Amino acid sequence: MPKRETILDPTGFGDRSADTTLAPRLTSLRGLRVGLLENTKPNAAPLLSNVGRELQRQHGAAAAVMFAKSYFGTPTEESLIQRILHNCDFVLAGVGD
Repeated sequence: MPKRETILDPTGFGDRSADTTLAPRLTSLRGLRVGLLENTKPNAAPLLSNVGRELQRQHGAAAAVMFAKSYFGTPTEESLIQRILHNCDFVLAGVGD
């Protein structure tokens, strides 16, 4: 009999993963600080850097701050989440390859 594959839950573990409430839509980006969270895979940082520049240029975002996970295959560390929360008004996550 073939071995059964384990199915992983992509929402993560713990209580935080149970909240599926969407954040309210921003009406404007003008003057807001965007956090750019890259997963450390190739091309994620260049892609997000360009997105951040365009958000500043076209939509008046005040700043674009890059953050990087320590490893693409693990959840974002709580300390990094706290840094983003204290330094940014909204965040975009991006993957690369």
